Amino acid sequence: MLQINDLKKIKRFNDIALILAKYGFDEVVGRLNMPGADLLQKISPIKEDLNIYQRIRRVLEELGPTFIKFGQIMSLRPDLLPEELLHELEKLQDDVAPISYNEVEEVIIESLGPPISKHFSIFNSEPLAAASLSQVHRGRLRSSDEEVVVKIQRPGIEQNILSDLDILESISIFLDEQFEELRCYELPEVVKTVRKNLLLELDFTRELDNMNIARSFIQNGNVYVPKAYKELSSKTLLVMEYFDGLKFKEIIASSSNDRKRVAENGLRAATKQILEDGFFHADPHPGNMLVGDEM
Repeated sequence: MLQINDLKKIKRFNDIALILAKYGFDEVVGRLNMPGADLLQKISPIKEDLNIYQRIRRVLEELGPTFIKFGQIMSLRPDLLPEELLHELEKLQDDVAPISYNEVEEVIIESLGPPISKHFSIFNSEPLAAASLSQVHRGRLRSSDEEVVVKIQRPGIEQNILSDLDILESISIFLDEQFEELRCYELPEVVKTVRKNLLLELDFTRELDNMNIARSFIQNGNVYVPKAYKELSSKTLLVMEYFDGLKFKEIIASSSNDRKRVAENGLRAATKQILEDGFFHADPHPGNMLVGDEM
């Protein structure tokens, strides 16, 4: 049986058990002998007609940021997982419920001081997008009248992630020890990778530095990295230049944003970053890039 003594983690284990049962994985909970297994009889499975891979993706979505990131990393492992599951895991991008404007305001004030109007002449309370770790808002700088995007980290997310990582580590070790057929997946090592990457991603100052380094390598118009404003950014807040572009799913073959041209430019950019610059975009999924009119 998994050994969990922390009361907060026991509650989280209960949540995990209930979500697994909700999507028809009560047998998994039973085999793991997880805390919360005694509550399974109270849970009615969802009525939607979903296959097993869709149910796995929905479980990860409901379990939140840590598990979403785990799924995103596993979506890059065609050597380990079936194509149908990879297709579902690729959907784990930027489509989660946003935090409230009051929470957004608290993060900005904590980083820059009150009031928000001192720093932004315009700040849109409706987010442009909401992801698992953060969300972004559009605004205009009071000092220079430049249009910007403000990336705000979800309050309390770091502590939640640390707790989930400990739980995920316990589960991965248990599975690796008890189920020989799962050892080929090296789940404990995958969780270590998730932990390392997630904790780095929670520090927006690293992202700011990486953006500035990437901008220094730009030599043509095929790739554009927005300017980041160091004086307005912090570990939980990142202010960057606004870029008007389309998401990849919005590109149609008949438009000026021709898919072939975008693919060729992307390949050239990736090749240059890897072979010439030695500094490259390591997470180029569609939720992390936009396509401009001249790209």
